Amino acid sequence: MLFLAVAPLHAQGLDALQIRPLLALGRPGQGPGEFNTPQAVSVDPNGNIYIADTGNNRIQKLDRNGRVLATIGGFGWGQDQFQRPLDVWAGNGLDVFVADYQNRRIVRLDRNLHWIEAYEFRREGDEKLSLGFPRALAISIHGDLFVVDGENYRVLKLNTLRVPERQFGDFDWGEGNLLDPQKICISAQERIYISDRQRAAILVYDYFGNYLHDIGSGTLKSPAGVALDAQGRLYVGDASRHEVMVFDRQGRLIARFGSPGDKLGAFAGISDVALHRDLLLVCEAENHRVQIFQIAWSQKL
Repeated sequence: MLFLAVAPLHAQGLDALQIRPLLALGRPGQGPGEFNTPQAVSVDPNGNIYIADTGNNRIQKLDRNGRVLATIGGFGWGQDQFQRPLDVWAGNGLDVFVADYQNRRIVRLDRNLHWIEAYEFRREGDEKLSLGFPRALAISIHGDLFVVDGENYRVLKLNTLRVPERQFGDFDWGEGNLLDPQKICISAQERIYISDRQRAAILVYDYFGNYLHDIGSGTLKSPAGVALDAQGRLYVGDASRHEVMVFDRQGRLIARFGSPGDKLGAFAGISDVALHRDLLLVCEAENHRVQIFQIAWSQKL
């Protein structure tokens, strides 16, 4: 299959994106390799794919060809159980963290999906450092854990000992307050990117939670998944526009692709995006699958 060229959206000299659809993982169902409204996808350094199979209350680990390597879950509130897991993170190749939404906890697994422990953050007398319902999470290069609180519309930062240190983005944050946060990613330069569906933008903060600026305001409609490549380009999955949009370091929209539907290269209900080397993964809740694309950037003269 040939690459599909995506025309650059700005003047000459900017990079042009080429997209090559490879395959779609999954179909609706409850069996191995099947999904029910998946809400998140993450890739470890070895290219293994972890999917929050939300409607089935489980996490599945697959290789890039769709072969199921491990699974954990089932409805419940005990060990090896979840209630509506909304996000998964596997970026360091050792640990897998899960935002177990209805159980109000963060679950830590090993890379083979064996249970290690669960964290609950309910601080008596200190509501500011308590966790409501975790919607999304990310680990920084320093090992700090950032959790998007879907109940209190804020972010909770926990240190490497998993002790809450600070929160940001709530109603006290003025211009940088979150209204409906969805997903989070952290750059190597310690910038924090949070998609906000009601704000219809990506809000950017520094490592201490100070609001810097937004990206995509006036262009995005219902941003969900966010991911950064090595060059600092920001990939955003827009659930309402059925598109993946790419922004450069200056926040300019430089590429977009997608259309509504269920064919390869079309989308329905984009819930997350992830990157691994030259691969882009797009998780679709309504199509109950994860699509894999090979991407390439070429300089347009």
